[in-house]
Amino acid sequence: MFTRIAALLAACVTALHILTAPASASPYGLRCLIDTWAARPEIPGVSLEVRGLGVRFREAAGLFAENGRRLRPTDAFRTASVTKSITAATLLRLAEQRKVRLDAPVSTYLDMAKVPNGADMTVRQLLDHTAGLYDYVTDPAWREAVIADPQRTWTPDELLEWGLTRGRPYFKPGEGYHYSDTGYILAGRVIEKVYGKALHHAYRDLVFRPLGMRDTYLEHWERPRAPRPLSHAYFGEIDTRDWNPTFDTFGGGGLVSTSADLTRFARGLFEGRLFGHADTLPTMLKATPQSGGRYSLGLVKTRLGGEEAWGHSGFFGAFFLYVPAQGLSIAGTVNQSDADQGELVTQAYGHVAGTLSCPR
Repeated sequence: MFTRIAALLAACVTALHILTAPASASPYGLRCLIDTWAARPEIPGVSLEVRGLGVRFREAAGLFAENGRRLRPTDAFRTASVTKSITAATLLRLAEQRKVRLDAPVSTYLDMAKVPNGADMTVRQLLDHTAGLYDYVTDPAWREAVIADPQRTWTPDELLEWGLTRGRPYFKPGEGYHYSDTGYILAGRVIEKVYGKALHHAYRDLVFRPLGMRDTYLEHWERPRAPRPLSHAYFGEIDTRDWNPTFDTFGGGGLVSTSADLTRFARGLFEGRLFGHADTLPTMLKATPQSGGRYSLGLVKTRLGGEEAWGHSGFFGAFFLYVPAQGLSIAGTVNQSDADQGELVTQAYGHVAGTLSCPR
């Protein structure tokens, strides 16, 4: 999964260096871009929001579902692993409140007796994927089980057990890097333990409400506060919209959001509207050497327009990206697991930079 995320963001490196938007930048190019993408037979629809460098664009193209109505920019979608960024931000807010210490053993907060190397791993290592925990999502048997019975209700404990018993640890904590959804389930459990409320309440109290993310919610665990239609998400040709979402709804995935709310998260995170301490964001952005300096606490690092860029992507096509030096955010979804979100992000940046254009 990390390889895919890194490829998504690294693809942006081909864009030219800019500090201000050129006069040729306009919503027309971005509109043309999403129309072109939505015309691809494998892409049901595209939702895109771009803000910064003189551009404000929020539109959608294509269909809500195959043979359905048109997709709207206000339609909600599953974010999958984009959730990890919000889980990490939630834990960092709890660290600011001194309810959790990032470098404390996870066993300080949870019973880790059944977790391989459980006594030695820290909260920070869960977030930067250096705990060494086997990633159940990579197990073909787990994927087959999900596809064979898409209406099955999975509990977080069942997913955690799969991650702890179906495969061996990749390495001892701190000795390597391996992307792991298993670690983020434990991170979700830590949040619940130290906050004293269910995970979705922690998300809402500590992240959504401060940033005005009214359309984001943890699917299955809560009802949306302002219901919006949930767009269809495709796994190849398989429509997964009506699958039971519990195979991916705790810590490492499960949030439903919109392009506008992902933009609010990205901009609020980097523009000082979420954390209360000056050193918290730098802590979140400190990439682990074991990942080659590309993954920090719930964020992937790359370079865009010659500047550092940070973001995350999700299995069903969701993504967000932010360039702090330029105040530029790009967020949205393509609602297709087989799509190359990196190509879309690169092209969106090209239209903002004026290095790409559409014929009129």
